[in-house]
Amino acid sequence: MRKNLHWVFNLKSPVSGLLSRGRRGAWLVDGVILTSWLMMVALVVVHEHGVWGGWLRMSRALPASLEVREQWFGLYYQGRKVGFTHVLLVPDEQDGMPGLAVEDQGRLRFTLLGTPQLLDIRSRAFIDAQWQLRTVRMTVEAEGYRLSIDGKREGDDMVLTLSTASSQLVQRLRDPAGRLWIGGLSSWSVFHELQVGQEGQLWVVNPLALKPELVRFAVRRREVLDGHDALVVETDYQGIRATTWITPTGVVIKETSPLGWELKQESPRQALQALSESPLDLLSTVSVAIDRPLEDPAHLGRLTVLVEGVGPEAFRVDRRPWQEVLPAAALASFGVTPPRGAWCVVRLQHPTRPRSGAAPTGAPPSRYTAASPFIQSTDPRIHARAAAIAGSLATPWAQASALHRWVYQTLTKRLTVGFPLATDVLDSLTGDCHEHTVLFTALARSLGIPTRMVAGLVYYEGRFYYHAWPEVWDAAPDPATGTVTGGWMPLDPTLGQELADATHMGFVEAEGEHLLALAQVVGQFRLRILEQTRE
Repeated sequence: MRKNLHWVFNLKSPVSGLLSRGRRGAWLVDGVILTSWLMMVALVVVHEHGVWGGWLRMSRALPASLEVREQWFGLYYQGRKVGFTHVLLVPDEQDGMPGLAVEDQGRLRFTLLGTPQLLDIRSRAFIDAQWQLRTVRMTVEAEGYRLSIDGKREGDDMVLTLSTASSQLVQRLRDPAGRLWIGGLSSWSVFHELQVGQEGQLWVVNPLALKPELVRFAVRRREVLDGHDALVVETDYQGIRATTWITPTGVVIKETSPLGWELKQESPRQALQALSESPLDLLSTVSVAIDRPLEDPAHLGRLTVLVEGVGPEAFRVDRRPWQEVLPAAALASFGVTPPRGAWCVVRLQHPTRPRSGAAPTGAPPSRYTAASPFIQSTDPRIHARAAAIAGSLATPWAQASALHRWVYQTLTKRLTVGFPLATDVLDSLTGDCHEHTVLFTALARSLGIPTRMVAGLVYYEGRFYYHAWPEVWDAAPDPATGTVTGGWMPLDPTLGQELADATHMGFVEAEGEHLLALAQVVGQFRLRILEQTRE
């Protein structure tokens, strides 16, 4: 089930041309392109959910005469070959225990504004004769970056250790029934007798959050594909849908996923043959065109756009008073006929800090001051650095502003391919929008400042690009009444905007599993400018 590894990698692009023009661009492609690829080609940990209602039938014990099984796939994007993936199942033994090894390997070749990139993934898992996952190891490698995940069963738990060059995370997952699974759909399906009409659900351990999340499966129909009798299996993960054609014996013929990805069964020679002569440029595939350029984006007071292709449900970040989805009737005031299909009207305004005496507001949830697996705000190094930057500054906003300036001025703006942990970014002081946002968020939370990460769009030279930035909770107490007025204030430490401009259109939160929701709308919409006014 290759589509179930939901990593969000960072492929944003500050390049010399953008830097020289004073706007340090760093575009968020991670949750957009690479997520959808890694959903197809990399290792996943799957937890069978509770009672399956008998729809899946699996052998009680591993067959004694299990044969070696191997599959190769070509990886295509919008009809162009960009990589390959390889799956191997082989009888194995570990510590005198017979079982099965499941190996996955994948490679993606692309460019980003002309810069060649290569991303490799390898994984190996051992499953014992009773179908229990015993060990697993996965590595993700790119130029200057390496991530590894090691898992080992300890009693009723599977202990996962995530390691980078300078950081390590450990997560213990309860699995008393021993039903954790590993590998892609091609290997998983070998051990299940699929039939038309079957439905079920799995729990996928999302590496971004290190917790299980629900994936739904359904065997829809039977049809002939490329001369093969195949079952059509559909999966749905957070609204991201994929379709797989798989034989009754578990051989995957083809798989399609969002954003134009396609896996095709091929011979080893075909899969490994030279990729497209002109590698795919990822940035060009995910920017969003508009009907006319913005006149002065840095000084916009208000911006109203028609979003065609998605409805209001695509905007999932709450409590942003400077961004609102207007009633559908508002479109008529601009003299525009409602388009076909889904659409909505979004109004953005330049944010202003909350003022004392306004309507009181409730405090944000406590999770925005807590550490998370990749926002290591309780790490002594993070706290020490934040305290040194804040110095004697007393108010949260003054502290946040100081952190913003330090991150903007200190980090080297550079294209990265990786999986950012705050401590790694603190060590390297290098990165793009995701690294800037992750480090700022960890520093701010270490001082007790509620902070969240947001993913969406930002404007640059005639187009909108995917981007990430932090927002801090800014509160204004009223001494006379004792009430507090607060709100989320967007900062952009990548672009050096203490208050982010009005072109920052937020879709989802960019922490953990929330970022994957962005993949549901990428490539699905276009923007039409209805109104732009200066401050």
